Amino acid sequence: MAIRREDVYKLIDKVPDEKLSDLVKLIKLLAVPEEDATADEIRAIKEASNEYKNGETHSYSIDELRKEFLGNE
Repeated sequence: MAIRREDVYKLIDKVPDEKLSDLVKLIKLLAVPEEDATADEIRAIKEASNEYKNGETHSYSIDELRKEFLGNE
């Protein structure tokens, strides 16, 4: 079943006011058109892939990820 805009609006209406700034940031990320990766980005992806293959992984808590990607709001 396809998701309708009306369903999304209903979900947005359920988001508490104190979380709206986080929601706006996420929507803005989704609204940015995709572009081809640059040479530097491709190199970074390959480097990260090799690190992962070698067991060099990092674990982050949800709070650390929120702070990193959403700031201190």
